Amino acid sequence: MDQEPHHHLTLQNDYVKISDVEVSPGDSIVLHHHDQDTVAIAIGDLEVTVGIPGKPDVHQKNADAQVRLQRGGYVHSTHVDGDMPYHTVAVELLRPQTKFHNVCAVILPGQPLLDSEQTRVRLVRVLPHQSMNLAAYSASQGAPQLIVALDAATISFPSSKEKAKALRLGDFVWFDAGLRPERVFQNRGGSEARYIEILFRHMP
Repeated sequence: MDQEPHHHLTLQNDYVKISDVEVSPGDSIVLHHHDQDTVAIAIGDLEVTVGIPGKPDVHQKNADAQVRLQRGGYVHSTHVDGDMPYHTVAVELLRPQTKFHNVCAVILPGQPLLDSEQTRVRLVRVLPHQSMNLAAYSASQGAPQLIVALDAATISFPSSKEKAKALRLGDFVWFDAGLRPERVFQNRGGSEARYIEILFRHMP
């Protein structure tokens, strides 16, 4: 992934390498190899043709907010079909994942989409003019947390002097492990605002 020209590395630490992937209509992500398990988050509806060496090309539609798990060792190219640009946030998981499974569909609000012994991925929906306390679960576990915005929103820090952070589609915020000031995802708009939370369980 590091050599693929459309993957722009935006954050790297002990847990993740995060790439912002944007491709114009008619252009292609060239053939590349995933060294680690990768969580790919679609920003907007995507229409693509996926090429895998030795197999027929596959035309597919990835819906806005769709989360895909691309396992380590996966090799592919992606051509952007239609008139809409391609935008994905690719989160490469640097720790080996065990007992990873795909829940496939959201049945209850906040239910995990993907889950392993090391990592939990869930989609959260916040109603108009409402807010969500991001620290409620992760702080009690002392767990690192990644928030990827699927709609415009704001993260504020009511108990500290840290300035609020405005989020656009595809923006993300990383929170380190350990106790931190309260942090709140605020939806100040007139329609629901969604985000993907990736929670990293304790690493010995």
